[in-house]
Amino acid sequence: MSKQEIITGATGIPAGNSNISEIWREVRSRLRREYGAALFSAEMARLRVRMTADGKIEVVAPNAFSRAWVEDHAGARLQALWSALDVRKRPLSVISEDEAAMRAPAAPAVEAEPARPGGDAAAEVRTVRRPAERFTFDTFMVGPSNEVACAAARSVVNGSPSPFNPAFFYGDYGSGKTHLLNAIAHSVELGPSRRKALYLTAEEFLQGFVSAMRAKDTFAFKDMVRKVDVLLIDDVHFIAGKPKTEDEFLHTVASLVADGRQVVLASHCPPSELPVIDQRLASLLRGGFACELSRPDLDLRRKILDCKIAQARGHYPALTVAEGIRDFLAARVTSGARDLEGVLNNIIARTALLDRPVTMEVVEAALRELSIPGERRITVDDIQKIVAARYGVKVADIQSKRRTKTVVRPRHVAMYLAKTLTTRSLPDIGRRFGGRDHSTVIHAVNKVIAMIDAGDPVKDEIEALTRDIRG
Repeated sequence: MSKQEIITGATGIPAGNSNISEIWREVRSRLRREYGAALFSAEMARLRVRMTADGKIEVVAPNAFSRAWVEDHAGARLQALWSALDVRKRPLSVISEDEAAMRAPAAPAVEAEPARPGGDAAAEVRTVRRPAERFTFDTFMVGPSNEVACAAARSVVNGSPSPFNPAFFYGDYGSGKTHLLNAIAHSVELGPSRRKALYLTAEEFLQGFVSAMRAKDTFAFKDMVRKVDVLLIDDVHFIAGKPKTEDEFLHTVASLVADGRQVVLASHCPPSELPVIDQRLASLLRGGFACELSRPDLDLRRKILDCKIAQARGHYPALTVAEGIRDFLAARVTSGARDLEGVLNNIIARTALLDRPVTMEVVEAALRELSIPGERRITVDDIQKIVAARYGVKVADIQSKRRTKTVVRPRHVAMYLAKTLTTRSLPDIGRRFGGRDHSTVIHAVNKVIAMIDAGDPVKDEIEALTRDIRG
């Protein structure tokens, strides 16, 4: 290991690095308290920190898989903690050991002089992360909850000019917004036109703007965000309600849109619900294209889980997760893709890192430790009873051969819910609906999906039924 690197952890601290090492010790202490000892030990204990020759801070993860986990689950918090503790606001990024080995040696352990007002503030505002490499369109699993958003995102990449500007994606945490924005950034930069994309979180936008104002040099910040072809900003609800930042954000978005450059935004709520003070900004955001990403259904959760396992096997080739356990996890963890991935990471820490098999006992332990609530087991009988009661028919009618309109609609809805809310196979579901064939269930599911796409009120009916069924 190079003596020039600034390292913390079991290796000790080289002389002269007290500032960096003290900050890092405090960051580690806070991460341990906030994430818990078990998760910290499994995912963050082996991180180290160093300073590059140009004064930037790099947190080095042991491998690419660990780096990706840190970026996804603790990246924003790591950035915030470092920024709060480092009076010099040095840019911080997360890299892997392989990336560190390929880069130039780190700078000697010498503290850089603080930026002077009116000087070059570019280093103060360039806190930009590269888009996470595993978040691409190839790894973005598509289902009914996100297919429109995915199609719109691809049109943003391929369109010249795009019909959607600004494009605004919203949905619950863990619904795939960050993945989608990173996928757009990758596709733009790797496309034949080699356009330049810049992905920022709202926190990074805010910190960069504040740092530029403190350095009395906002030109570097404006130059960074307004000279790209595609600007992508995640969690824009954090910008709302901050007058000066709103003003800069408004002029940035308006300038890019006027120049024919693309703006892509993401938030947990639609533009109409953002607590924006400046009505010019509110109008600009509402005038673009807004698309919701909702929680993934059972089939999509299973696809996401399969994809995450395949990615993990690139680092842990011996990792094996049985089909039954995959089905169980997809049915049990319904709160979103991020929780699903968190459970999988915990399972990997308990098994692959220790060369142990993935068993149901390990899965149950991971669910308990992460406080992932298990849903009451839903049965086809439960679904039939609740659907029949809501539509004013009898369960015997739903199971019968009758084909009147008053019976067919609830029967199709019940079959759709049985497919999406339980792990029963299609033939098994068919048998529980009066001995029908699996092709009848497929027809019913496709019929309901088509009705939802056509704007039929059945979507609201299904949401209400799902709430009733889940208790």
